[in-house]
Amino acid sequence: MTLRRKLDPLKSYPLICLALSLCLISMPSWAQEEEAEEELGWSNSTDLGLVITDGNSSTETLGFNNFLQRLWNNSRYTMRLEAVRSNTADDPFAVVIPEIEGGFDVIYPDKKLDVERYYIENRYDRNITARFFWNAGVSWERNKNAGILNRYIGFAGVGNLWWTREDLKFSTTYGLSYTDREDEVQDPFKDDTFVGFRFGWEYLNQWGKVTTYRNTWNYTNSLSDTSDYYSDMMNSITVAINDRLALRVSLQWLYNSIPSLEDVTLFVLDPDTGLKVEIGEVPIRKEKLDSIFSTSLVINF
Repeated sequence: MTLRRKLDPLKSYPLICLALSLCLISMPSWAQEEEAEEELGWSNSTDLGLVITDGNSSTETLGFNNFLQRLWNNSRYTMRLEAVRSNTADDPFAVVIPEIEGGFDVIYPDKKLDVERYYIENRYDRNITARFFWNAGVSWERNKNAGILNRYIGFAGVGNLWWTREDLKFSTTYGLSYTDREDEVQDPFKDDTFVGFRFGWEYLNQWGKVTTYRNTWNYTNSLSDTSDYYSDMMNSITVAINDRLALRVSLQWLYNSIPSLEDVTLFVLDPDTGLKVEIGEVPIRKEKLDSIFSTSLVINF
């Protein structure tokens, strides 16, 4: 039997995340009461990728990333959205029609959801000195292929700006986080909620006039169980076509040291006939590492 955690209807996490996001957006307005801060404006970058096949294979794959940013001279607000969704049809199969001798009918299954991942992060950074800053944020993630129904994280910490040139930027952050997660299959060996240590970096290197390499990494480790940690690293190369359009190739690694459980069907093989007989289900752990490779068109405005 599969056990699932009963959700508390009073825990309206999306509303909480939205409220915190609005607070983060309004933080600079509070700060302006004490010190006038120059607004540098909004910017947005959207990645779109779509693959559709029909005929011998039937698939629909949509990739969408969006990075929204608002800058002031001493602070910034960012919102990051990621979505991957794929519908795939199983292979056709034949069904015997008893009323017709030697007759059969070919069944072509409809497409169904095969891959689903969503991620939203809201973050606010503010400078303390020219090289030192603090940050706070919230995030939500769903990755059904990895067995994650909901993972909510609130975090806060400090960081350093190591390089701030136009062609080379590098910063590191370190702080604490609070994680509340819900897996498809309840795991007695993992905590649903925990306080963790969070570390991350952002690296950008301009290669010539039109090519940019970017690497970001976030790592979270539970303080109650140090063997329980996960990380998210994104590598991307962007080639600008003009001021508004670019092409991007990216590779993302998602790693969980203790991956989620999944229930798989347990069969017994009959040695005489070779037939498989289903006798139940057994829980196994999913893979620790997920890789996402994508190519996309980037729209800047």
